[in-house]
Amino acid sequence: MGIVGSNAAFYLEARRGGVTFARTLTLGRQRLYVTAGELRSLADTYRPERRAASGALEYAGPADDFLRQFLDVEDLRALDHSAYEGAALVHDLNQPLPSSLHAAFDAVIDAGTLEHVFNFPVAVASCMEMVRPGGRLFIASPANNMCGHGFYQFSPELFFRLFDAANGFALERLVLVTHPFPGAELSTRQTWYEVTDPAAAGTRASLMTPTPAFLMVQARRTASAPISRIALQQSDYVARWQAASDPAPRGAWRARLAAIAGRLPPPVRNAAIGWYQRAFACTLRNRRLFRPIDRS
Repeated sequence: MGIVGSNAAFYLEARRGGVTFARTLTLGRQRLYVTAGELRSLADTYRPERRAASGALEYAGPADDFLRQFLDVEDLRALDHSAYEGAALVHDLNQPLPSSLHAAFDAVIDAGTLEHVFNFPVAVASCMEMVRPGGRLFIASPANNMCGHGFYQFSPELFFRLFDAANGFALERLVLVTHPFPGAELSTRQTWYEVTDPAAAGTRASLMTPTPAFLMVQARRTASAPISRIALQQSDYVARWQAASDPAPRGAWRARLAAIAGRLPPPVRNAAIGWYQRAFACTLRNRRLFRPIDRS
């Protein structure tokens, strides 16, 4: 587990936006996979007064000093399944969290743990419970082309549905990051995309990428009510269920396309749909869902 350049920039942008990290918990004892050049650039952009201190931070070493110096963490804890990396708190995230940790932290940071926990609903609910009202939960998890890295890869839709008022949270930001090698720490070439909520776009955020991609999520806890049971539904299914009981007419162009497709032989129709998905709809060219972020 470790903090790569994109994670570090994401947290620093949150801090610049007013997020406090004074009391922070990380899932696992994090290592810092940020090169010296990246650290200097981050310092120049976000913390000029820390530029000199950045030279003392060791690549692939513990991230503790980065978190304290760049994010102003005063009380730093790590929670892990085992104490082998020096975690202060030992807990199996497959099991519910002790109530003593509820609402205990300004920020909870997952930089690559939740995809490795089998009982994801319990684990993510525990992460949410540990955030105080007004605090933030940060998650970085695989989204694509990382089969076998952990138990799971996650869809953007999951986090749009998870972090809403019904669960006492608001999703503040969700970014998809592509990188050339399976290890995100192996290259500084990481490209960011803002992702549109599939419910707002009226379509799934389906995606095929030639290289791996992961998601970075920032969510704010808005209510102190206990997070006991989380039941989510995918937005396009909800729309279909609602349409079945209260059908609305299709737009004119959608109706025409459906009529044309219905007249084509199935092999031709399927090939055309598949080509459209592969060339545009399920790619990062689809600006309706994925918008490049200029970080120059």
